[in-house]
Amino acid sequence: MFADRRAVPLLVDFGGGAVTVIRHTPVVNLTGRGEFRVPAAGPVDWSQLDLLPECVTLEWAGAARGLTTALADRDIRYLYWDDAVGDVDLSGTRVTNVRLSGAGLRSVRLGGGTTSLMLRGWPPDLVVDAPEQGHRLSLTLFGGADDVTVPEGLRRVPTLWLTVDRSLSAAALADLTDLTDLRICFDQTPGTLTDLPELARHRLRRLQIDEAYDVDPGDLPELPLLECLELCGTRRSTARALRERFKGTPVRVAVDGAKSDAWLAKYLDNPFRDWAEQSRVFGLAACKAYTRARTAVDAVAADDPRRLALLEKAMRGLIADLNKIEEEHGLIDTINREHAGEVFDELARRVGVPSELADEWFDDRAW
Repeated sequence: MFADRRAVPLLVDFGGGAVTVIRHTPVVNLTGRGEFRVPAAGPVDWSQLDLLPECVTLEWAGAARGLTTALADRDIRYLYWDDAVGDVDLSGTRVTNVRLSGAGLRSVRLGGGTTSLMLRGWPPDLVVDAPEQGHRLSLTLFGGADDVTVPEGLRRVPTLWLTVDRSLSAAALADLTDLTDLRICFDQTPGTLTDLPELARHRLRRLQIDEAYDVDPGDLPELPLLECLELCGTRRSTARALRERFKGTPVRVAVDGAKSDAWLAKYLDNPFRDWAEQSRVFGLAACKAYTRARTAVDAVAADDPRRLALLEKAMRGLIADLNKIEEEHGLIDTINREHAGEVFDELARRVGVPSELADEWFDDRAW
């Protein structure tokens, strides 16, 4: 009946209830957001992983509850662990890619086979024990505060992708001795990168800066080993200055999303500004739709008895506008749909609309 035995259905129960899956299941999500369930407390039956020999990715949340021991005996290569707490020891596992989040983390110990570490919401005093102080590690730090610090124990990482809120001093990276590949992203615009001359202490071969509209190209120091400079979201004047500076040199300058000062003056704080990279008309229409909705919700007084109805009208109006834009341009793909959802949720939070209502209004979308 089943030509491929990997497709044979089987019952798997980690202790929170049996589910039917196929043997060929590469990802096991035990966070409570997937199909598998674990008990709210007590032991987890990790032996169930033996029924899924092709599982290479495990998602988990909360205290370990035997997780690290289970990993030591199995060929799990990707570990995504949310709300981790205490001391996490992965040195005896075969995990190559680790993604951790949790303000309650104290320490992380990595094995020699780990090549990628991503941290989100880590505590400032986190200590990481990595072979050669991370010399063979690609490090990603997401959601750092403006006064971000690289966790202790990672001073020799060669590759760093750092995302912060609105500003960053390059001096925050002063302790990194082997840095060659650096990407800096800002969640809020305009991103401000200060103390650029501090980058001269690093042997950078690749530098990427995203959403840093306030970077002064004259402050970028001489980087003799630089091979590639990438700017994603910048001023056209900045892009021109840097292209001219590196003209005739081995440095490749790549620019994406350069915008005029006039455009930025009008749309810098608009979350749909980057949609113009797909189509200027499409992006402009989305920006205008957001501006209308934002203006409307901001005009609703906090004590207006019709407040909720007026907010609903404005926010449903945004979805109606995006429906028209999609009908005309057909460019709201999966990535743009997720982005639009994030923008809508943020606008709802801004004006105090309960998430369940916001979800109901967002469902008006036709894309």
